[in-house]
Amino acid sequence: MPVAALPVDVLLKLLPMKLGAKQLVRHLEQLGCDVEGYTTVGRYRCESCGTVLESTSSEQSPSVCESCGCDFRAETEKISQLDDVEVIRVELLSVRPDLFDPGGLARALRGYLGVQTGLAKYDMSEAKCSVQVDKSTRREKSRRPFIACAIVRGIELDETLIKIVMKLQENLHWALGRDRKHASIGVYDLDKLREGRFSYRTVGPSELSFVPLGMDEQEAANEMTPRQILQRHPKGAAFAHLLAGFDRYPLLADEQAVVMSMPPIINSQATRVRKETKNFFVDVTGTGQRVVNRALNIMVCDLMELCPEAVVEKVLIEYADGEITTPDLQPQQMSLDAAAAAKLIGVELSTGQVAQLLEKMGHGAEDSGGGKLKVSVPAYRNDILHERDLTEDVAIAYGYENIEPSLVKTMTVGQELAIEAARDIARQTLIGLGCYEVMTLPMTSAESAYEKLGLAQTQEYVEVENPISVAQTMLRTSLLGGLLETLSLNTHHDMPQQIFEVGRVTLLDKKSQTGASEYERVAVALTGSEAGFAQGRSIAESLAGQFKSQLTAEPLDNGLFTPGRGAKLLLAQADGKQKEIGRLGEIHPQVLERFKLSHSTVVFELDLEVLAKRLEAEP
Repeated sequence: MPVAALPVDVLLKLLPMKLGAKQLVRHLEQLGCDVEGYTTVGRYRCESCGTVLESTSSEQSPSVCESCGCDFRAETEKISQLDDVEVIRVELLSVRPDLFDPGGLARALRGYLGVQTGLAKYDMSEAKCSVQVDKSTRREKSRRPFIACAIVRGIELDETLIKIVMKLQENLHWALGRDRKHASIGVYDLDKLREGRFSYRTVGPSELSFVPLGMDEQEAANEMTPRQILQRHPKGAAFAHLLAGFDRYPLLADEQAVVMSMPPIINSQATRVRKETKNFFVDVTGTGQRVVNRALNIMVCDLMELCPEAVVEKVLIEYADGEITTPDLQPQQMSLDAAAAAKLIGVELSTGQVAQLLEKMGHGAEDSGGGKLKVSVPAYRNDILHERDLTEDVAIAYGYENIEPSLVKTMTVGQELAIEAARDIARQTLIGLGCYEVMTLPMTSAESAYEKLGLAQTQEYVEVENPISVAQTMLRTSLLGGLLETLSLNTHHDMPQQIFEVGRVTLLDKKSQTGASEYERVAVALTGSEAGFAQGRSIAESLAGQFKSQLTAEPLDNGLFTPGRGAKLLLAQADGKQKEIGRLGEIHPQVLERFKLSHSTVVFELDLEVLAKRLEAEP
């Protein structure tokens, strides 16, 4: 997990009580934060783009700006040193992005310590500005259809606060935006813009040009088209993959067509936030309305915690099929069975006590009768999806250290399942034969599971009803695709490479109540100049030997294997018949090309459950 360095003085200033270093660490850990300790960081400012950079005492001063790419070794005048700052290093919890900055952490601590409980109140003024969203943002080749915005007035900035806002923005990109893929945030100097009706639309790769963040806006030569930004600017090159396949790119501009940003890549230099900035325009664009709204809510609420004097103004978002106003800070309404929550935690709590504990965690809680609580979840909490999440908050507020441990009421002696023993035997054997274990994703797509492997698509797979992406539309039916994908991602490492996986596949099963069943498999992939059928068969037979089994082979001709280099792997049964339990072969050149593999590759896959039963049946 990433680690955030939070300025201690800012955090303590937002707390109404004095806390010593040990007290602060203890309370943060009780909230679930993993604290690495205190340190001092040196701060520097890039005079080219204004970015505030940091380095610890064990690190050298920055040599290159992480934002604009300015090389301080060649242009020493472009970097200036600021005052050192004492920070507390906290590992970020991806499920709690509302704790990523001193404002959010201070709010949580005030509630946890009983100083300010219940829902935090944030006042907002009604919308005076609007954003018109062009329907082109919904096109397949320019799709980034959702936006949420807010205006924050009366900000008092210094170097520390600028750095806090920038780090919060980037950390939200990581936790909620999945590195900007699902959501990206822009913060602009509102006084550099013409207020009124902003526009969110798409433009062609060379339709216009502007000066991207980090470039001198006084030099016209620094103007770039969207295509040039993706090719030449450091941030553009780093995130160009997010717009791969697009023929038009998202663009946010003000009423006078001043470019604010090209989401999710970069802002314009003209709207850069400076120390003198007093008013913000904040936007979040992305692929889903919920994640966009939550990211904006966290950003706005934490800004109001950091700058209590600031005033937030809503913005009207005009879609082609309707209008919404953002930010929407109305709490989410949920219900919790207080007795069930207390029982799950293992303590005796009344309905009123559960309500008080929820309020310590920033929720609103009212007794709705029958032992039920009506819970109002704050709009900045992204992790509350189920009653169990509320129960966890009750446990945190009660204090895990206050729960008395007790022995279970019944004692039983456990025994290892046969399949678990089989997994261990397979792992130990293959590691002993020089293979490295990997774990691949259990979800894939029909293209990866069949077409890419050169196999005919069947209907014996479990399809995901609402897939999160086109790459995760079904449950895997084989481990081989994942192993080849792993080899494909590691072609820059030395050869040969020998990897294996012990895992489950899912197949349709009419006898199962769910219509599908999971099966244990073990698979191996070998690549290198010496990899071949004989080497693969040797390892397969050595593995089978550990299960007191002997394999035989019959020719197998399919698109995965080179003709004449594929085989079914058979195992003799008690009745003398041969049962197919796997396959082995050298990968077809066309399949190698699809995976960008340049060396000979051999794979095999075996049914581990059959081998486990064979071992179990042996005296």
